[in-house]
Amino acid sequence: MKIWHQSSVDLDNYPVYKASLAKHYARIANPGTEIVLHGVPESMWHGKSPSEVMKVPYAYHKAMSRQLLHNVHQAEKEGYDAFVIGTYTEPLLRECRSLVDIPVISMPESTVLISCSMAQQIGLVTLNEENQWFLKNAMHRHRFEARISGIYVIEPQLPERSIEQVFLDPSEYIAAFTETARRAIAEGADLIVPAEGLVAEVLAANDVYEIDGVSVLDGVGAPLSYAEMLAKLHKLTGLHAGRRWHYVKPSEEMLKLYPPI
Repeated sequence: MKIWHQSSVDLDNYPVYKASLAKHYARIANPGTEIVLHGVPESMWHGKSPSEVMKVPYAYHKAMSRQLLHNVHQAEKEGYDAFVIGTYTEPLLRECRSLVDIPVISMPESTVLISCSMAQQIGLVTLNEENQWFLKNAMHRHRFEARISGIYVIEPQLPERSIEQVFLDPSEYIAAFTETARRAIAEGADLIVPAEGLVAEVLAANDVYEIDGVSVLDGVGAPLSYAEMLAKLHKLTGLHAGRRWHYVKPSEEMLKLYPPI
């Protein structure tokens, strides 16, 4: 099995994060599963952090659409079994699922679906207010709101590039996450999802999987396991996205008119 992980950051400029992610995936993946990490070009963000660009809907859509639509199409052509959108903002999820038959995995959707089997109320803890806004919309879009006890932001809020340094000395950031998670637990959360890829990787790299008796989901490993499950079902049973209404697939004629490039 071969899975394409599409990050929303330029991974070559996050070498510690990239190395941690590769090590993490190697530990979590089933034997025989290959995960190939793909970042975005450094030039895509024009020197800004992704959080700065995602504030502006037009700019974020323009930036991500160039990468995601081409890459998910390329992944299927190259024989990948699943495609993970490696950001909790899940950009162009509907469009990607419309375009290809292989499973396209949303990190917030997959982590909450898994969490629903383990807890009635789930607390999401994320990087900054920009990500919090995207998560609120995602929970509404997926109709998960009744299962979410709250969406919390770690203080101090950090841009993505600052997290690279956190990997080198994570103690203060883990303490800040723990404080935020305890607030979520006090307000009813019976499971915590670190709902941002960089945050989730910092915690997993330091074996933070429980706080005060409440599980902390592996926010990077869980979507991978979910991708493996859906890829297996797709291969064995032909399971695919709904084509009648929500994820209508383009015809060959439509693809010629609107190529994914």
